[in-house]
Amino acid sequence: MLKLIIFDMDGLMFATEQVNYRAFTEIVKEEGYNPTFEQYIGFLGMNAKDIQKKYYVYYGEDVDAESIYKKVGNRSKQIIREEGVPEKEGLRELLQVVREKGLQTAVASGSDTDVIKEYLDRTGLNEYFDMVLSSKNVKRGKPFPDVFLEICKAFDVKPEETLVLEDSANGVQAALAGNLPVINIPDLLPIPKEQQEKCVAVVENLKEVIPYI
Repeated sequence: MLKLIIFDMDGLMFATEQVNYRAFTEIVKEEGYNPTFEQYIGFLGMNAKDIQKKYYVYYGEDVDAESIYKKVGNRSKQIIREEGVPEKEGLRELLQVVREKGLQTAVASGSDTDVIKEYLDRTGLNEYFDMVLSSKNVKRGKPFPDVFLEICKAFDVKPEETLVLEDSANGVQAALAGNLPVINIPDLLPIPKEQQEKCVAVVENLKEVIPYI
């Protein structure tokens, strides 16, 4: 019996990955490096520490990974402030059905807690969520299942009574590693076929999740 739905945020609820990619490209170029789409894809679903480790892989040991990470984050926030938070198709329709069915809800994101709350405030969607948890507040980020399992523990709900919604391969892998049912709604890239086969479903937008709840 389904009791809890856990939403990823970036790329799942909001089209912020496109914003983040734009910020990443601008800042990394300013720092004198050559950003690529393939490099950015490598960040998807990761927490701050793991993303910074990737900077060393991409640009060498001398790169100021922490500084670039912060600058990219600040630029993303600036774009959001100026242009608004872009919502993904079907988000509000799905949340309304989830509310009508009385299911518990949480956001599990690699973003900072203050960023999660800011986006929910800006979109007026706070009321739809019972809990938010950043991967930065658990021992291991995605692709490990810690953030999902911590949420299940908080609600006293079993993993099998939960449905995770994820756009990225890292996020889907985290759900699978915790034995949590997961639906994939791809954003920038499709997940690998072997992952797709282990999902409850792979759908094009959030509205298509409704029949599964």
